[in-house]
Parts: sequence; structure tokens; C-alpha cells
Amino acid sequence: MYICTQCNQLVPDPVKGKCPRGHLLTDPRLLSGTREQSFGEAFFKTLGACIVIFLATTAVLALLKKPGSSAGYILVAMIAIGILALFRGLKWKRQGGAVTRLVPRATGMAVACILAGGGLFALGLVLGLIR
Repeated sequence: MYICTQCNQLVPDPVKGKCPRGHLLTDPRLLSGTREQSFGEAFFKTLGACIVIFLATTAVLALLKKPGSSAGYILVAMIAIGILALFRGLKWKRQGGAVTRLVPRATGMAVACILAGGGLFALGLVLGLIR
């Protein structure tokens, strides 16, 4: 079930990704559509996406013969996106209405981004100390 964040209404059957009033059913702050999801589903999808993005960035940097120093910026960006998603979920929780059904998705994404960014950053520090 999609939810229009501007109308604060449920959209059972969107037409071309829009609500009946013509609003897009996406939230650029969450970098995704506003489909209702459970915390666990959002967490695991986002965690997988974060790890894939990090590994792809690391692989490209390795191919370009540049050490992983720039990969740290990706991790900081993941943490920042997680914090923004957390604030977005808190806003929806305070707002009330149909958008409160999006709170588990936002918090799942936030926790996954923060965990992936922080965990991979800590892993990088540990591996750097071992060398």
C-alpha cells in the first residue's frame, strides 16, 4: 500500500507512481517510494544496498589504483542518510494520519544505514590497525 506524504492519505492503486491528486509517491529524503513496509523488510533491504554500494565503490577505487581513503566518505554519507531518515520518521510519527504507517520503514532504513556505515567504518579501522 502506498501512502502520499503530501495528502497524508492511503493510495491503494497508484496511477503511474502518482496519487489521485497528482503527487509523486516518492520521498527524496528516503531515496525511495513511500510504500508501506515492516521494519525488518526495510532494514534488510537497506543493509544489503549499503553493503553493495560500499563494495562497488571499493572495487572501483581498487581498479583505479587509489587506496580506500575515499571509501570513508561513502560511509559518512551512509550515516548521514540514516540520521536524515530517522528524523523523517520522527516527523511522520508526530504528524499523525496515514503517514504514521511509514515510520517502521523510515526507522528500519535509518538503523540499517547507521549500522552499515558505522560497522564498516569500525571494520576499516580495525583492519588498518592490524596491518
